[in-house]
Amino acid sequence: MTWIRESVRGLTPRLDRDAFHRAWAWLGDHRGAEAAVQTLRRGQPYAYELGTHAARWRWTAYPVSVLPGPLPLCHLLNEHPVGSHA
Repeated sequence: MTWIRESVRGLTPRLDRDAFHRAWAWLGDHRGAEAAVQTLRRGQPYAYELGTHAARWRWTAYPVSVLPGPLPLCHLLNEHPVGSHA
């Protein structure tokens, strides 16, 4: 949700007056933001859409149930460097 909110916040200076006010109302709705997080935690996607005179913007967040852990250091290091042969 953070990246959606930051993206909407960054877009607001370029919006027409009506869209600007709708975006800031959504940004100020902290209960709605918490409900969106709960939706994601239940395994459902969440989308926010903002229409303007020029375009329709849509942000969608999908739940991720399994994230791989960090790679072991041995995968990051080249254990057998390629040597040059003259």
